Amino acid sequence: MPLPIVQFSYLGALYSPFSGGMIQPVEDGCIEEEPTLLFVYDGNVREWVYISARVTDNLPESLPEDAETVEDLDATELAEVLDIPGGIVMAVDFDWNGIVYFGVAPVESTDQDA
Repeated sequence: MPLPIVQFSYLGALYSPFSGGMIQPVEDGCIEEEPTLLFVYDGNVREWVYISARVTDNLPESLPEDAETVEDLDATELAEVLDIPGGIVMAVDFDWNGIVYFGVAPVESTDQDA
């Protein structure tokens, strides 16, 4: 099932609804350390900021036409092809910084977690 997209305007720091960890890229921070973050796409410049291994591991075998890799998709196209349980895309309007897309999902559980 495609990831739902939730759109809203916000000017503060952004945190994952699943972990409470910061997901907004910052100069001195490392967003790769946030396990619930799937991707960050800057819609203003149409550029991928971050794509997690969970995204590449969960891509379907065939991508839409004209797309050879995940980088050839935009955030809404990626949301359409991903099937990660509980995942959502937050399309955040940061006013003059434009819209940035954040894909997040609960951390995958393992047999050890049960």
